[in-house]
Amino acid sequence: MSSVLHLSDPAAVKLLTHGRTRRVLGAFLKGENTVAGAARELALDLRVVHRDVLALNAAGLLRVVREQKRAGRPVRVYAAVAPAFFVPFSATGAAGLEELGSDRAERYAALFRTAFFREFERLHHEQSGGRGGGVRLYLAPEGHVQADTSYEGAELVDAGVRYQGPLGLVLNADATVTLTEAEAREVQVELIRLLMRLRPRTLAHEAAGGGRPFLLRLGLVPVTPEERATLS
Repeated sequence: MSSVLHLSDPAAVKLLTHGRTRRVLGAFLKGENTVAGAARELALDLRVVHRDVLALNAAGLLRVVREQKRAGRPVRVYAAVAPAFFVPFSATGAAGLEELGSDRAERYAALFRTAFFREFERLHHEQSGGRGGGVRLYLAPEGHVQADTSYEGAELVDAGVRYQGPLGLVLNADATVTLTEAEAREVQVELIRLLMRLRPRTLAHEAAGGGRPFLLRLGLVPVTPEERATLS
């Protein structure tokens, strides 16, 4: 069979552009699997996975390869019909790339925000020593007006100059920087290299069942001065 199956059928396209059903199909890319096996692998409700598998099978993305006999109804074993799938953007019906990727981006951002503040508040409770936190507005040593949050009585410097908050495995560096295009390219290369270093470690830990998941946000994109001003 072809290494990449191009899809244009509306039912198949809908399933491939939906996060959960795409994950369910992914559980069958490594080889034959059952509904129960996929549910365990993905940590999803068995009934939800069963419903998604039936839809994927009906759309021609999964096929039944055999049945395992047992007392009662036999267990169907499924496999993906191709090792890879591709949906042309023109077949998605999305008005633009932003619309197509906005759902996952919004869920990722919401989870990051929730997890960050949950961990930050835990660390603050453990390490604050009774100091209260709050919002600050001050003239930074570099000469610009700074608005941020920190402990009461903390030195009036930005966390990028001297971090004075609780210590732990959290980092939320939503920063604006002013660079030349050459400097921005250097930063871009550094970030890409970081991701490339982390990828094999992630795969090794997941294969061994070790480590723990962390959310990592890296980004760099040019904006106009007017757009930057809206962040103040």
